[in-house]
Amino acid sequence: MSALMQINPVWDFGPYRADHVSIDAQPDWYVGFLEGALRLMPAAETNVAGHTFVWDVFLPGVVLPTALFMLLYAYPFFERWVTGPAPEQHLCDRPRNQPTRTALGVAALSAYAVLLLAGGQDVLSYVFHVPFELMTYTLRAALFVVPFVAYHAAKRACLGLQAADRRRLLEGRDTAKVRRVDGGGYVRERTLLSAEDAYRILVRDEPRPRVHGTEAWRLWHRHRVRNALSRWYFAKRVEMPTTEWQRERIEVARAGPAQAEDSGES
Repeated sequence: MSALMQINPVWDFGPYRADHVSIDAQPDWYVGFLEGALRLMPAAETNVAGHTFVWDVFLPGVVLPTALFMLLYAYPFFERWVTGPAPEQHLCDRPRNQPTRTALGVAALSAYAVLLLAGGQDVLSYVFHVPFELMTYTLRAALFVVPFVAYHAAKRACLGLQAADRRRLLEGRDTAKVRRVDGGGYVRERTLLSAEDAYRILVRDEPRPRVHGTEAWRLWHRHRVRNALSRWYFAKRVEMPTTEWQRERIEVARAGPAQAEDSGES
């Protein structure tokens, strides 16, 4: 059809502006965030040597998906880099025990959700009787505000859940029974956690922030950026109360197969 018929003559209609038009159509779910990025991106173009580079289509349509997959592939290497040398990992982490990783995931999902909503901004504007331009500006602001708020809220929630686990280890769990004391007051009865529940809380991976390379006697601190990122990633956590025997059992549970064999032989 494009070889025989005229389709969307830009010389008559002008360049495509997704943030100024309503097409009353929603894309498939797997490209919805790209459509949303196209609709939120303001107009921007550059003229160089008689050629026009249209950034409002190139950035959300080409750069964004490329950056997305690059980040997905690079993230495991980044986390390994800030963690430093570590033994073999064969246990799944509870989200609350890795607050920064969980918060980054929540922030990414919230940004994806905003872009997905922006893919149908015209329909949302019609359904909720909101001016189209106001909906566009609101979603633009939400693209920056919502991930920031979601990151900090998720991180605080993870630390709060860790604190709740610590309290359960120290005080036990509620038994739904209330006992009257001699003074006339009432207290809730608590019982210690089972070995299974305590195991699930205590056995966790606990990387420490890197400090190697920033000692005072070093003239050049080559690892300053890496160690700063490591502190941001691993510094905040709630320490769990453990005995010496429990720490030894935790190390055995976290050890890889080769380390477990060596400890068994010794």
